[in-house]
Formats: sequence, structure tokens, C-alpha cells
Amino acid sequence: MRCRCRISPISALAVLTLLVWSVSPAALAGERPNATSAPESKLQAIVSHLKSRLEITAPIAVSIVASNPLMMSVEAPTDTRNTFLLSVEASFLDALSDEELEAAVAHELGHVWIFTHHPFLQTEELANQIAMRAVRRQSLERVYAKVWERGGTKGDLARFLGAAPPTSAAGLASDPSR
Repeated sequence: MRCRCRISPISALAVLTLLVWSVSPAALAGERPNATSAPESKLQAIVSHLKSRLEITAPIAVSIVASNPLMMSVEAPTDTRNTFLLSVEASFLDALSDEELEAAVAHELGHVWIFTHHPFLQTEELANQIAMRAVRRQSLERVYAKVWERGGTKGDLARFLGAAPPTSAAGLASDPSR
């Protein structure tokens, strides 16, 4: 059976465009144009979850980069209507467990929370106090251990996280949520 159809110039152009896209390097690699990577999607999902828990309404985009001197950082927009940018060094991201990643992101979102509420009070300790509304102190302690190990330094946890909560006779923190 033979079809005697005519293809309009617009349809031909659409088919040609589809054909060109289908043999592009991204398509050959199995990617869609402008698709975010799986790690970036996972990171954005963690950000969205923690934004809700920390009651942050500001938009935050994520970026996994080859190099970040701070390993993970958040950049405030120059205009309050724009988006914050959370940048994570790929090798640091790979070194974190899921729980540690959530803690590190919560710390950075602590900076966003401070910026949107009290921008003149930016401190590491305050960012961690905000983060501990959503994650456990022990997770942040492990993140700091990895940061200091990578940097070849050692810091003071009390300076960054505040005093450790008192422990009971059984050695458990008196606040089970931490």
C-alpha cells in the first residue's frame, strides 16, 4: 500500500530539526538538551525539602562545579527578586553520605535564612543553629570533620555549632531530636 501524502514545508522542517537533534552529541550520549544531571536533580530535591522545613521562600538554584574553594557555598543574588545559587564541588559531593549532604545543604540554607531575615548577623554558628532545626547536630559534626580533613586543618566544633548538649548517664544527648 502506498501513501500519496504531501508534506508541507513546515512539517519537513520539523522532521529535519528532529533528525538533526537526534544525531547531536547530547542525543548520542543519551541526554536531552538542557537536561539537569541526576546529581543536580537529587541536590535540588534536597534543597526543596529543606526549604520547606526551614520555611524559606526565596528561590534557590543548584550547581555542581569542578572546583569550589569552599567545597559548598551559597551566593546571594544582587537583586532581591533573583535566585540564590548553591554551588557544590563535585568531589566533595561524592565524599558525603546522604545524611551528610542533607546537613551540609541545611547549613548553606541557614545562610539563606539569615540573609532573608537578618542579613547583618551572618555567622557560621547561626547558620548551623538554623540548620539544626532540620538536621541532627551529629550530621553537621561529620560534615565539619570531612571539611577539615580535606583542608588539612582542625577547627573548634563549639565555635561553629555551639556548646554540645549535655549527655545523660547513658551517654545520650538529653534532646533526642539532635
